[in-house]
Amino acid sequence: MTHDIIVIGGGAGGLSVASGCAQLGMKVALIEREHMGGDCLHFGCVPSKALLHIADQFAAARSVARFSRAYAALQGSLPAAGAASDVEMAAVNGRIAEVVGAIAHHDSVERFTALGVEVFLGSAEFVSSSEVVVNDRRLSARTIVIATGSRAAVPPVPGLDEVDYLTNRDVFSLPKLPRSIAVMGAGPIGVELGQAFRRLGSDVSLIEMAPRILPRDDADLAAVVRARLGAEGISMRTGDRVERVEKVADGTRLHLSPGESTLDVERVLVAAGRTVNSDSLNLAAAGLEAGRGGVIPVDDRLRTAVPHIYAIGDANGVLPFTHVAGAEAGVIVRRVALHAGGRMSYRTVPWVSYTDPELASVGLSQEAAERDGVTHRVVHQSLSGVDRAHAEEATDGLAKFVLDRKDRVIGVQIAAPGAGELLGPALYAVTHRWKFSALRGAMVPYPTMLDLYGRAVSAELAPKLFNPRVRGILRTFFRYRGTGPTGGAR
Repeated sequence: MTHDIIVIGGGAGGLSVASGCAQLGMKVALIEREHMGGDCLHFGCVPSKALLHIADQFAAARSVARFSRAYAALQGSLPAAGAASDVEMAAVNGRIAEVVGAIAHHDSVERFTALGVEVFLGSAEFVSSSEVVVNDRRLSARTIVIATGSRAAVPPVPGLDEVDYLTNRDVFSLPKLPRSIAVMGAGPIGVELGQAFRRLGSDVSLIEMAPRILPRDDADLAAVVRARLGAEGISMRTGDRVERVEKVADGTRLHLSPGESTLDVERVLVAAGRTVNSDSLNLAAAGLEAGRGGVIPVDDRLRTAVPHIYAIGDANGVLPFTHVAGAEAGVIVRRVALHAGGRMSYRTVPWVSYTDPELASVGLSQEAAERDGVTHRVVHQSLSGVDRAHAEEATDGLAKFVLDRKDRVIGVQIAAPGAGELLGPALYAVTHRWKFSALRGAMVPYPTMLDLYGRAVSAELAPKLFNPRVRGILRTFFRYRGTGPTGGAR
């Protein structure tokens, strides 16, 4: 064997495996065919958040016009379709590149070489279950990890290949802002980018086959985001399918069903799911077979059908999040380098849709609990009950707490500005199976959005504590003279 372990793919999961195993003394071969850091760094998580931040600044500038004569030119609604935009895309792209560059050194070839990893830049192909070829060099190892990530899935819509459609690969380097853009897919990627381009000044239409946008998020929370998108002038066509696409003089025409309507836009962004980068690996030579979307099935130990070959991150299709890939990498390092065993549990995986407001979730949603037949109840807390939310014009937000029959927290979903940052207490509650009342145990500074936890618990406990029966008992034992609220007050 030439190495102890071969890692195919230099994204978040692959880099974590390579780093951990090398630092524990294993001889590691890391193969990356394009960019160290993977899609997340170059075409996904990082550039998208930089773009969203810039778009948020444009939205904030328009909002502050209400309070300053200096910003009067920005007063009013977002630009109409086709209106001139003052967005300088070269500057936007430059800022995105700066952010990527500031992070990229963590994932560089030089850094990993210094950690003891042997890095190969090229495409890997299996020749047996223990051997791969890269750049005409044959490598072998007792353990192989597939961490090849994914790419945008392009639906087989007639005519789509004949137009210059966009994906996450090229949407962060546009030479100019499109006057109008149709987004095929209203999941997190489609909605995030659609909202960003609308705030920059594009006319945006979201097209989603499902009955609602953000179909994997809690329906009540998705409705909060939908209302915001509608207020910002985004057209949302749910339950619609793009039947065919054709090139027209000013851009692209989409033919939609049902209803046989058409939509003319300058550009089309495809955000209709992901396809695993497994098609060039020659999996058959390793005794493996990919499933739908190129997914490589694994067990809870992350083993494929060939036990010494593992698949992590987007490659196994379980939950395509960067932080999940990192957690899976930890399992691999424990199992392979430390021989300590370990399995992957997805019970407490959090995720965030980086819309405005953000949607953050951990554990079971109300829909998931109902689907799985879990006995539960749901506590709602509107942000209209949180003082900081009033100060920040965020009272349309909502938090939902899913509790089991013993009042333990089994899921939390939040729609609020910075919901991902607010999720911390919920992560501990779901992970450690806290009672709902424990969420009120810590003192939080006032006024902060964190007050939503205490407000939710207080509202739930108040009827159990502040009622005539309790007052009667306390008057009997302690001779209190008060009568309590009158007129239905509480």
